[in-house]
Amino acid sequence: MMTLKYVGPKPLISVTGVEFDHNKEDKFVYLSIVAELIQALDHEYAKDQRYTCVTGQRPLTPDMILSLLRSRDSDLAQEISDREAIATAEINSEIEHAHHNRLLNEEEREVLIKNIELLRSYRIQRAINKTVYYSGITSLAHIIQKGDIDYIAAPMYAIFVHVFHSIEGALQKLRPPIDSRIDIYEENGHLNVQLKLKHI
Repeated sequence: MMTLKYVGPKPLISVTGVEFDHNKEDKFVYLSIVAELIQALDHEYAKDQRYTCVTGQRPLTPDMILSLLRSRDSDLAQEISDREAIATAEINSEIEHAHHNRLLNEEEREVLIKNIELLRSYRIQRAINKTVYYSGITSLAHIIQKGDIDYIAAPMYAIFVHVFHSIEGALQKLRPPIDSRIDIYEENGHLNVQLKLKHI
């Protein structure tokens, strides 16, 4: 049974040990926002009506997030399976290369292989989280396209900026693509971020 869980930033594995790139956060941290945005945006819209939704009131569990995203993407289970197989093959290839790396002595090769194996499940879970995240982002792009939404605004937190940037990328892949722009503005003494959408 596939589950979602946080594992951590991208690992950098070498013969000297394991470091983590904190600029490459696990996509799991954004999944609750993506799921809440889907819940907030996926409904019928009345013309000239402004809709407000407060996120984070009731945190969604990983199982709730996965169930919601599966209901929007019938291929998600297969996408996860495919990505897991790719990640496993990449790790196996790294181990094979480490076995034959003549620049390292036998002890260094063993250390490198152990470090790769140590992070196997960690890296596979990151790959699964990333696949689920982008499935949710694609669902959001289709909801925006269908709903003819003019903009989405949120408090100016890095988590929203990251998700809005991802949505921008997904909107560009639609046919026809939807132009968008991220603006930061102040309202009532608080900074906000807005994803402005331009439908053709």
